[in-house]
Amino acid sequence: MGIHHTTYVKTETMPPWAALTATMSEAPSRAQQATGSWVQVPGGVIHGGEIVIWAIKPSVWRPVFDSAPWLLAAALFAALLTVGNLSVGGLGTALSAQLVVAAGLARLGVAVVRWIPTWYLLTNLRIIRVQGVRSPRVESRALLEIRNTYVQAAAIEKWVNVAAITFVTDHPHELPLLWHSVPRAAEVHQRIRRAIENAIDRHGLGN
Repeated sequence: MGIHHTTYVKTETMPPWAALTATMSEAPSRAQQATGSWVQVPGGVIHGGEIVIWAIKPSVWRPVFDSAPWLLAAALFAALLTVGNLSVGGLGTALSAQLVVAAGLARLGVAVVRWIPTWYLLTNLRIIRVQGVRSPRVESRALLEIRNTYVQAAAIEKWVNVAAITFVTDHPHELPLLWHSVPRAAEVHQRIRRAIENAIDRHGLGN
């Protein structure tokens, strides 16, 4: 079993809705409801001299969206068993329906476990996505390399005020980086755009 190193980084500003308790690697995270908040990320994610501006999590609706097909299928199958007085493996109608519903809820539980260690970070140099339970996966894009950003939301996402933000770089063979189910995505998108503009100004690339 490998040793997971973690780093606590302090954000300059973090809105209250972003200061959520989470688990990264195998240690619990502690987020303080304050202007300066601490977020736990895997060791090595933040480079020397890099400043974390803020960190957010996907909306709590994300596990529901991920599990929706399973939950819907489980509900329909359970209803079919009940209405048709059917059973699975001779277990009886009620028990069969309960097991089907439990399978759907188990899939939701898996989605929640995956959601817990997921963080989106904005630094003065990069946008970063951290996810993964046993072996955290870190993906990032340099602010100076981002050429386009898009905010997209399905109808149900608009209803709960979340959206996906896509980051496209100037590297044609590099897949866009996606932040799923971002709460208050319009506000987050504006801050990211300002961070990109500031990075361009600092490096004198705006002229």
